Parts: sequence; structure tokens; C-alpha cells
Amino acid sequence: MTTRQAILALLTSAAVLSGCSASPSASPSTESAPARNAAAGAGCGDAATKVEEYVASKEISEVTVNGQCTNVTIDTNLADDDTAGGKEICEAAGKVVYTGDINSVTVRSRSGAEISTGIDGARCLP
Repeated sequence: MTTRQAILALLTSAAVLSGCSASPSASPSTESAPARNAAAGAGCGDAATKVEEYVASKEISEVTVNGQCTNVTIDTNLADDDTAGGKEICEAAGKVVYTGDINSVTVRSRSGAEISTGIDGARCLP
């Protein structure tokens, strides 16, 4: 086997083992409601988990810590026009989330639209 053939075989093996495929991905799950999920950014502590445990809302689908641990984003099942519900979730999260470098909260609707935002030391805005 020549060096060129050995390199080609190695690259092909790596692609197969890493899961590269030309076939389409599996269809998304058909669950009625997404599971709640608290995802902390690397080295960001337990801010996402605190929000999940403290904010009592079945509308929350995911909580993530973003940036350099400066923002907590709360994805919800709320409609784009439910800014009152978004503000309520934002205010509740603000009671436990402003620790370390975290200085803002963003609440998004099910479509990903921002429906409320807050910063440390101020009330949330719709």
C-alpha cells in the first residue's frame, strides 16, 4: 500500500467513524411537549438549574447560559404576543439568576422571538 492509499484509507475510516453520512437525518420526535432542559455553559455554574428549580412554569422548555456566562436565555412555549407571561418568567428568574458574571435574562417565545428581557438591578421589560 502506498502512502497516498494509506492516507485515503485513514481519512475514509475517520469519516465513517465520525458519523458522516449523505443520508438525511432522522425525523424529529413527535412528543406533544418538549422536555425541560437546563443547559449550563462550560464553567458557568448552576444558574440554568437554579432557574429550572425556582421558576414554576410549565411553559419553560429550555434554559441556557450564553456568552461568557453573562446571559441566561429561557425558551418557552409561549406565543409571540404573550409578553406578560414572558415578563412574569423573566422577573421570577431574576430573583435567582444574577450571580457571578450573569447580568441579563432573555425570555423567548416558542418561535424564538424575544418577549421579555431583564438586566441585573432593573425590572424586566416586555
